[in-house]
Amino acid sequence: MIIQVFHQRFQNFSKAYKYLLILFAVSIIFGCNQTQSGEFVKLDAPLKDVLPKITLVVPDQTDVKGDTIEITVGNSYSGKAEYSIGNGETKEFQYHFYKQHAVEGNKYIFAIVSYNWGGSGTFYYLSAIEKTTLKGDKEILLGDRVKINNLALKKLSATSDIASLNYMVRDSGTSMIEKPDKLIEQDFTIHQGKLLDVKFVDKK
Repeated sequence: MIIQVFHQRFQNFSKAYKYLLILFAVSIIFGCNQTQSGEFVKLDAPLKDVLPKITLVVPDQTDVKGDTIEITVGNSYSGKAEYSIGNGETKEFQYHFYKQHAVEGNKYIFAIVSYNWGGSGTFYYLSAIEKTTLKGDKEILLGDRVKINNLALKKLSATSDIASLNYMVRDSGTSMIEKPDKLIEQDFTIHQGKLLDVKFVDKK
């Protein structure tokens, strides 16, 4: 009788222990998935190998149909592209992706891209590229012929990677032939689907 009671209690304990082990394993797996999907998106390859595969949505330009223009960065990181403006005519522009300034956050790659649309100006943008799609459709204009000093990740989190940018611009009223001499330090983040200066996030 005593042996039977002991055996029954041991079986109950074994079942409870098994349930606890299963619960523990599920919580570990769920926790890992939450961390991976909620905080960090892992690239399929090292960042330097991924950069040429990035697709950029060219800012401020549309074709004759009103569609956005997209380019793939490519192994040279710079080049020429053209798009239709109607009546069999095309418009050409040049682009350059500054790989030395590209930094990886949890969900985005932040990078500097410049465009020249045929005039004397070269316009610099900070671009945010989604790591899941490798598509850069969020950007903010920095200025014409600015000088980029440094781009770094200041803070990483699940919802608000912050990219810190240090660059030089010309002071207002300065001739465009002068070198940029005014230092700008700005922090940027993704807020409600847009790339914004952190200072203005709370006002949006």
